[in-house]
Amino acid sequence: MAAANRELMRAINRFAILHAIRNKGTISRTDISKTTGLSQATVTSITGELLKEDMLIEQQNGKSIGGRRPVPLSLNPNGAYTVGVHLAINQITVVLMDLQASIIHSGTKSLDINELDAESVIETLVEAVQACLWDADFSKNQISGVGIAIPGLVDSRKGYVRYIPNYHLTNIRLAEIIEKELSVPAYIENSANAMAIFEQWFGKGRGVDNFFLITMENGIGMGMVVNGQLFRGSRGIAGEFGHTIVDENGPVCRCGKQGCLESICGNNAIIRDAIHAAKNGDWTPGDADDITLEEIIAEANQGNPALQEIYRRAGHTLGTGISNLQSILDSERIIISGKGVLAGELLFEPMREKLDKDISFGDDAPTKLYATEWKRTNYARGAGALVLQEVYESPANRIVPII
Repeated sequence: MAAANRELMRAINRFAILHAIRNKGTISRTDISKTTGLSQATVTSITGELLKEDMLIEQQNGKSIGGRRPVPLSLNPNGAYTVGVHLAINQITVVLMDLQASIIHSGTKSLDINELDAESVIETLVEAVQACLWDADFSKNQISGVGIAIPGLVDSRKGYVRYIPNYHLTNIRLAEIIEKELSVPAYIENSANAMAIFEQWFGKGRGVDNFFLITMENGIGMGMVVNGQLFRGSRGIAGEFGHTIVDENGPVCRCGKQGCLESICGNNAIIRDAIHAAKNGDWTPGDADDITLEEIIAEANQGNPALQEIYRRAGHTLGTGISNLQSILDSERIIISGKGVLAGELLFEPMREKLDKDISFGDDAPTKLYATEWKRTNYARGAGALVLQEVYESPANRIVPII
């Protein structure tokens, strides 16, 4: 028992050291000791192990303040590699990342909307991962694991998919299946949670113990970091912000309830209302059977009043919802992500009209609000960060893969 306790404590100390180096970028052993509260002997011993494992590299000697010059340490980008996967409605995006979450290679594979059964989707996912590794000239033996971001209800600790709205995937032990197919550890997470992990480790949530992230996609998702930990709830499905009722007389949501926030603010809702505006003759889309979000945003930015009104309603609703959340969570930061941010001020200007006075994009605001740049690879990077978390993380907090 004593030996086990020593191993656990050393693992926790190892995490603390890696965490300090990741936060600072480059840092000396002396400053690691000051930051973590660990003894110089412990820091020297553990960083020695990490150097041997190629997790760290020594930089050029730092500035001397008397005596021997300190030797700064930083993470070795090549110390570990992970694969991140995102399941979207009609395609799978894969990224290969290094220890600092930089993308080495990425790729996509289309999904046939007529073949979204579990077997077909899993087969395509495995092929997409293998293709990405092949194109990057990597083998499975070089990666620490595969993370999968899923727009649905999942139990990440068990690697279990409860339900994915866009696919016929229900009650599937997805992590176990992927591990058998690829022979590497696999981790799954809700898409919004994966993005929250990425922001916590590498983005706007870095060094922040309390924040929440809202994803603006076809639906509206949310990931919450509370006291430094991702909050998943008792069943692993916390954060369904999009399915909070904001208008009991509002549109019927895809979940079956009426007046959910995402039935007004989600990208599907924006497209639905834009199609209705086109049928009323308020605008003429290029292809009435295939209206895109980008086309709607462009037309609204040209001054179309009907489309601007759609965004005004969405912005007001989102601002009210965010203010209500902040009254409960009292977060230090709020991050808005997802393809919906492409609307920019069409959405944010009316949103600000309903935000609590303490929430602002300004640097001096008590609660800082950020909108991240939308990129196709964002969610896949979040999934890759899920694996990197396992590489870095304290065993007290990590998700145990099913092998």
